[in-house]
Amino acid sequence: MNALISFGKALSDPTRIRILHALLQCELCVCELVDALDVSQSTLSTHLQSLRSSGVVVTVKRQTWIIYDIGESYRDAISAAIERFPVKDTVLVRDRERITNRLKLRIDGCCVIGSRTLKKEKEYTYVNN
Repeated sequence: MNALISFGKALSDPTRIRILHALLQCELCVCELVDALDVSQSTLSTHLQSLRSSGVVVTVKRQTWIIYDIGESYRDAISAAIERFPVKDTVLVRDRERITNRLKLRIDGCCVIGSRTLKKEKEYTYVNN
């Protein structure tokens, strides 16, 4: 029963839904999630910790990055929940566009630019691509 309660809690916050929606697209590092969701790193870390402790989100270390992904045993359930209860929100559309643009900056499938580097620039170069 604890697993079901943890899963329910994972779906009980709008920011966590946004994170899960993003991770349904592909695995992402923290800097990609920060940029794509336009949230602070501390806010994101709090939600990712909650998702990790429930087992819904898993991590893998790749080079110097920690990569986040939906746990394999939860992927179908999350997809089904989002399909069954579609979120008609322009925020998710914007998130998806930002993720798509942010992924264009990867080299060999890896993030090479941290969010701090991007925030120092006057304009995000990927927004205009």
